[in-house]
Amino acid sequence: MSLQWKYGNLFNIILIFVIVISLLTGCEKSGDSQVSPPPTGVEQEIGSLSLTRSQKGLPRWKLYAKSAQVMDTGQTKINDVGLMIFGDNKNKGNVDIHSDTGEVSTSTYNVKMKGNVKGTLSDGGYLITDEIYWSENDKQIYTLPGVKVKIVYKDSIVTGEELDARPQLETVELKNVVGITTRVEEKQ
Repeated sequence: MSLQWKYGNLFNIILIFVIVISLLTGCEKSGDSQVSPPPTGVEQEIGSLSLTRSQKGLPRWKLYAKSAQVMDTGQTKINDVGLMIFGDNKNKGNVDIHSDTGEVSTSTYNVKMKGNVKGTLSDGGYLITDEIYWSENDKQIYTLPGVKVKIVYKDSIVTGEELDARPQLETVELKNVVGITTRVEEKQ
């Protein structure tokens, strides 16, 4: 009798062990419960990003993006990007730039924006280009040689390339400039 009881218990223990292993193995094979690894070179993926740089207690610029990937190279790739650069005066010199994608350096805070770049200027104009950069060290917005830039105001359109703008000094330089203005007649 004791021999039967031993084999009966051993059989039950083995059966329970097989059932538990089957359940655990079944859970591991579920595709819904596994997290896929990030793409090569990506250290962290972020749902949204907001970064503000200040100088003497006042905000200099604010960067925001709907999603970001922190790369192992020190760059952060960003999507659906906005960059607001604040001028010295309360409402003068401000620039609000948006683009499809971009990158920000975590060491220099330089920003690259590309794809459907559109910037709204505090004086009522706006600019359109394919790619634009912000240099934190030089406090400069610029494009590379050959990159076309269109600046539009109510009564004029200026097209050129190789933009160099400094919001603090409120100066803008363009090369190979073509301008179209519409004459506004004064009513007498």
